[in-house]
Amino acid sequence: MNRAMILLCVVSGMLAMSAWAEEDAAPAEFPHFQFTGHDEEARILSDYLWRHFSKRGGNGICLFNREYLLCSDTWMGGAIAPDRKKPIQEVHREDLLGIEIDSEGYVNTHQHFSHAHDRGWPFPMWTQAGNVQMAAGWHFQPLDKVPGWVGDGLRRRKMTAFCGEDAIGRWSLENARSLGMIDNCWRVEATGISPTLITPEGIIIDAFNAPFLQLRWKRSAPPTSHALPYMEWLREEDTAFGPDRRMYFGFDTTHLSGPNLYHSHMAMYRHPLWQGKIKRMRIVLAPGESDGTFDIDSFFTAYDTRHTINNPIFVIASRLYFNWTGDIGFLRQNINRMRTALRYQQTEMGGIENNFIHNPWVGHDGLPGVITKPDGGKIIESGHGIGNNYWDIMPFGGDDFYATNQYYAATLALAGIEEAIRRNSGWGVPLGALAMDPAWLRQHAHAVKEEANRRFWNPATGRFVAAIDTAGKAHDYGFTFLNLDAIWYGMASEEHARSIIDWINGTRIVEGDTSTGADIYHWRFGPRATTLRNIDWYGQGWSHPESIPFGGQVQDGGAVLGFSFYDMWARLQLLGADNAWQHLTEILAWEKEVKAAGGYRAYYADGKQGTTMQGGGTAGGIGIDAEFFESSLLPSIMVYGFLGITPSAESLSMDPKLPKECPELGMTNLQYQNAVLDILANKKTIVITLKNTPLNPIALKLPEGWKQKKPSKQKPPFVLSTPGKYLFKK
Repeated sequence: MNRAMILLCVVSGMLAMSAWAEEDAAPAEFPHFQFTGHDEEARILSDYLWRHFSKRGGNGICLFNREYLLCSDTWMGGAIAPDRKKPIQEVHREDLLGIEIDSEGYVNTHQHFSHAHDRGWPFPMWTQAGNVQMAAGWHFQPLDKVPGWVGDGLRRRKMTAFCGEDAIGRWSLENARSLGMIDNCWRVEATGISPTLITPEGIIIDAFNAPFLQLRWKRSAPPTSHALPYMEWLREEDTAFGPDRRMYFGFDTTHLSGPNLYHSHMAMYRHPLWQGKIKRMRIVLAPGESDGTFDIDSFFTAYDTRHTINNPIFVIASRLYFNWTGDIGFLRQNINRMRTALRYQQTEMGGIENNFIHNPWVGHDGLPGVITKPDGGKIIESGHGIGNNYWDIMPFGGDDFYATNQYYAATLALAGIEEAIRRNSGWGVPLGALAMDPAWLRQHAHAVKEEANRRFWNPATGRFVAAIDTAGKAHDYGFTFLNLDAIWYGMASEEHARSIIDWINGTRIVEGDTSTGADIYHWRFGPRATTLRNIDWYGQGWSHPESIPFGGQVQDGGAVLGFSFYDMWARLQLLGADNAWQHLTEILAWEKEVKAAGGYRAYYADGKQGTTMQGGGTAGGIGIDAEFFESSLLPSIMVYGFLGITPSAESLSMDPKLPKECPELGMTNLQYQNAVLDILANKKTIVITLKNTPLNPIALKLPEGWKQKKPSKQKPPFVLSTPGKYLFKK
């Protein structure tokens, strides 16, 4: 199982971009790039931006996409989201404000329907436990009526005896009677005080493999008392239920809950007596009540599939939206949610205590969920190696550098917002008990950077490791995405950043790697995701990695197109504009070939390029279309990179980095706050055309030495307030 195979619900209706027509050309009101003397390359990149935006399968709220899409979308003027028929900035505003944060401060993953943890990833689920005695679930519908998701084979495995009438048969009832299957639920009617259900005998589960329980159900009427429902259990040695082994639960709802259907979560791992083998469970649906009916949709064990990256991504994405739009109303609604999200990382994830992220959740230990025996047989270590992030089949966990990277970035992001709030008291943004001292945040971020560069650096390979598991083992498979993130976020020290880029660029060989030198760019548009073959470090759901060749799976030698943005960013900062430009033109030449072949799917069909595409339910080595919304990132290198644009809510900064082969470049329809700008820059002049009247004058910051020539001379920061051309010279 992998990321592609669980996102069909999100991407249903997504066009595979199998053929490109002339109407794929970007419309005039959409951003267009200008490369003086390189018109074809500019057109290809402009059309690329439009294609990946306009054919995106909606703009779902799923958390791992938030940073990527806010980075790629919020500067685009004239970008009307096809699925909602409104400016993309408004779409992202709605989505960010719609993200759920639970009462503890954890930010919901917002994935699609599954029988796993509602606020986490859709797998692993109970059917993926090593055997049926470790986990269980009862789904009170006929098997063909159990609500599904894309991983249908995994979903239905082991379910046959736990569905429909078969699921009802051996349950015991107290002060209740069964009315049978009605509307694809098991309907139970109270016949006395405290109607109760008891799981069948002979179904034994392992507490470690059941850190959560979930009951999906509804009542015929609202509760008539303040007494919460609860669940009690028997361990192997217990002879009677008792209040010492009791867990209360509430009437929870999430974005996955149907009409009037509760998804009640029970965090069993927190109870000291939830241990060992559990032989029976007793659900008291309505303590003290004696009337009404209850519809039971399902009751099942759940792994802790929550993700460590949601909270920092939420903070980073919110900062991106606010800096590009200056939307004070959004900030006033969202600031305490941002603070709460970061506080969760500081406390629950150990950020303050450790100066890095250590995952304390059950099963997020960084240990492999599958062990290969000398004879080739497999041992499934059920419940270990639960995934934490975008790279969902690998068990980032324990001491987690991937999450630490984003924690560092989120800490600096909130520091910048807190500083702006204090400079602008007129915004009326709340401070209060949740506010954080920006000076302390920056000091803490510095400590995180120092500790991360010490703890997670592998001097033998000259790059960062992914994680250090709870057994103390560091895992390094040449994670290019992880190391490029460290450069993008500013986490890597200068020495480490140069070591990373020398390795990825092929000028430094890491002995023992499967892919070295020029082969790291075997897929042309960007580096392989990993450079060392990995058949040992996966979660329990990916048990036969050796069956797919290196490069045949995105997470093992494959590549994701969108992440070429981070590669070019690193090149631009460390190897210069000429190197980054050369790589960009190589990508555009590849894109031209792809178009001539009839599109991505036609180009990679039947493995004729040496691998297959992943997406929409199939594994593969290349991630480009379908659920890979992050492909939209690539053209952003023009904004953040070559044009050197940095937005804040108070000003727009610009520091162009121009290659010798294209000494003049620019773009149209860049939107900053509500203003739309055309920009053309060379080494001596910058021309900015303000195309409408902004709500507030724009403060433009340029590097020292730039002066305004037209329409009137000003001292920096320069003010753009009326439509027209503004000329700056160096």
